[in-house]
Amino acid sequence: MRIVIVGGGADGSHLAERLIAEGDDVAIVETDTHRAAHLRERLDAQIIEGNGASPSVLRRAGVERADILFAVSDDDGTNVLACQTARSLGLQRTVARIEHSELQEIVLQSGVEAVIDPRAAVAEKLVGLVAHPGLSDYFMFCDASIVILGGIVSSSSDLVGLSLAEMRHSLDGWDCVIASVVRDDQTLVGRGGTVIEAFDKILLVAKVEDVTRASLLIGATPEEIDRVIIIGGGRVAELSAAAIRSDGRRVVLIHNNRERARAIAERNPKIDVIVADPTDPMVLQNLEMGPGDGVLALTRSDAINMLACLIADRLGASTTVSRFNRVALFDFMPAVGISAGVSAKVAAANAVLRFVRRGAIVSAADFMTGGIEALEIEIMDHAPAINVSIGELGLPDGAVIGAILRSDSAIVPRGSSRFELGDRVVVLATPDAVGAVERLFGA
Repeated sequence: MRIVIVGGGADGSHLAERLIAEGDDVAIVETDTHRAAHLRERLDAQIIEGNGASPSVLRRAGVERADILFAVSDDDGTNVLACQTARSLGLQRTVARIEHSELQEIVLQSGVEAVIDPRAAVAEKLVGLVAHPGLSDYFMFCDASIVILGGIVSSSSDLVGLSLAEMRHSLDGWDCVIASVVRDDQTLVGRGGTVIEAFDKILLVAKVEDVTRASLLIGATPEEIDRVIIIGGGRVAELSAAAIRSDGRRVVLIHNNRERARAIAERNPKIDVIVADPTDPMVLQNLEMGPGDGVLALTRSDAINMLACLIADRLGASTTVSRFNRVALFDFMPAVGISAGVSAKVAAANAVLRFVRRGAIVSAADFMTGGIEALEIEIMDHAPAINVSIGELGLPDGAVIGAILRSDSAIVPRGSSRFELGDRVVVLATPDAVGAVERLFGA
């Protein structure tokens, strides 16, 4: 697939890396000379320096032979104009990153296929992580009837020493699928003989009503978070603060810029805003932090975020979540007392993954660890999987069926489960297995 990306910043460069890894032909348009040079050194992509809204620049990027354009620069106006220019040059499929909420509906009416807002997606994920402390990932699929949970298996978990087949036999009155295990930087796709060890990072698929039991199985102790302390003053921090406050929890926001803090307080009168240095241990200590508190460190600095989480963990916070601007740092999370991590870069990639898949993909998510992607696929006419059981299907080695949604009923499948036309199937797969999975389900 030929893909043009307008904007080579954090979101655009990460998206390009993800698409290049899958073998897509990628061109990036970037206005900044130094950033463009850096992209040429790092990525196996065509890099065009110039304005992404310019017809001549987009022609140089090959937009007239492209399949889709993603406009993900930091400027809403540039993204809108880039999509309009691409459409005037004959490209039908354009997706724009738009952060101004009032513009989003207008942009959709202009012919843009879809609008994405990665920062809002991060805020939505944080609401789930606060509601389920101790988990490292929380994604909903199949109209919120199925949840994929990420977590680090505690040494006290009943999972330790059990094979996945033994684990499923031991469950009483409910079921789940452990789809992947990351151990010593190696990703193991879940199979019946896979034995769980303490401190494995796992992805587990369960019905939404079984989330608490699944969390306990991993070793995360469900604990109600009464107060959330948010560190940072950017859009991610403010959106998250407003969403969590709307969910019924007390929110304190700490930011070191007085003017920005005042503006946030004026827009959000139900949020307590403090002007202070979040890396000063006394600031958090004076808040008398302890059980029932959650800390979300959401600044643009990985160092500040990780240090703030370390301090909060030492002070007894029930859960700590760090924003990672460098996704590679995510693997250091357990060592510094961080319960979970989020990334606007990964959220941007997740928001557009389904647009580069075939038409039957309902939703998709890329996880920050293990190289696993989750796809929700609607089974189409003439798909090879119809009336075939999981055991007979011939799934590639890098894929696991996590769930089936049939007539609004969620099913945690077994090897004997058969697929029907119209089923929505949640599949977790490594990148090299995604193409084969799509073909099996007619995507």
